[in-house]
Amino acid sequence: MIDPAYYLDNAATTQILPEVLSEALPYLNEEFGNPSSLYSLGTRAGNAVKRARESLARSFGVPPQGITFTGSGTESDNLALRGVFRSTRLKGERLLISAIEHAAVRETARDLAREGVRVDSIPVTSQGIVDLPALEALLSSQVRMVSCMAVNNELGTAQPLLEIGRLVKRCAPNAIFHVDAVQAFTKIPVPWREAGVGLISISAHKVHGPKGVGALIRCRQVPLEPLITGGGQEQGLRSGTESPFAALAFALAAERCTGLHIQQNREREVYHRRFRDFLEDFPKIRVYRSAAATPFIISFSLPPIPGEVTLHHLEQEGLAVSTGSACHTRAPEPSPALLAVGMSEREALSTVRLSFSVHNRVAGLERVFPPFRAALQRLQRL
Repeated sequence: MIDPAYYLDNAATTQILPEVLSEALPYLNEEFGNPSSLYSLGTRAGNAVKRARESLARSFGVPPQGITFTGSGTESDNLALRGVFRSTRLKGERLLISAIEHAAVRETARDLAREGVRVDSIPVTSQGIVDLPALEALLSSQVRMVSCMAVNNELGTAQPLLEIGRLVKRCAPNAIFHVDAVQAFTKIPVPWREAGVGLISISAHKVHGPKGVGALIRCRQVPLEPLITGGGQEQGLRSGTESPFAALAFALAAERCTGLHIQQNREREVYHRRFRDFLEDFPKIRVYRSAAATPFIISFSLPPIPGEVTLHHLEQEGLAVSTGSACHTRAPEPSPALLAVGMSEREALSTVRLSFSVHNRVAGLERVFPPFRAALQRLQRL
């Protein structure tokens, strides 16, 4: 088992918390009932899903029916975008997405464009945030939806959601504002109410919960058409038997992780700063810096060495990192998000991402730096 201090790929996935696994585990064995069944074994399973829904609803300040469990953050993004554009009750034929969206939004938008939706990309600044004047110029009464992620999964930059939301409300008052908060949930506040956000996507395995479960938060009554039909579960928006284990573990992990991030807030900033300073001491290494950075992700490059080569040298020392977005680690093309902030193709292909969780503590840096240094020194001799 990998040393948690050496695991630096938490934007890809996090380790499930032991106490979460322990409390939810009964719903994988003895409490195995179908939550839609009417006898006691089923109703106990249904009550577990209900408790999970109510817990997530409280964390967002929405009614329980505002929580739709899905299979992942990707599915939540798909349901948000496709569900809105399949609805005949909403006006506007245009979709705006930021230039640094996750592939779950970007590829879905591409599919919608093939179906006749006009899709426009909102440029971002070199700081990795939405260019607000450019957004304002794109907004009109024909915009049905604006989708911007809260924290970018490759750069770690936080979007100015309040400013974006105010622009949307003023220039396209009927548009739905969707926020992919997969990398932000439990870590930083998402001011959805003040920003007029209508839909929020989240995922369990980014917050020390299990893989295979996400949620779409409906902050208000947004008309949606389902992607999956059948048994009518999840208020008809996502048919299929729910997993009481996954739903409950998601809610428990979110509660626990929120508390841990609050407790470790100051330490997380120190950890991030010390790791960034450590990297910048090495000649030729370029660390991406932004005033909008959050203390959960660091991207650095050592051009012209490909990021995959850097990854394998670090892996030889027992360290787990990623080359940009984990969803694209096998793609030869440079990351669109990295190119959008002005990186050259060579620099983008050389970029490595470090991402941190509640298990990455300042005290553990003394164990991490020596193997990291050994790998980087080998790379610089290549």
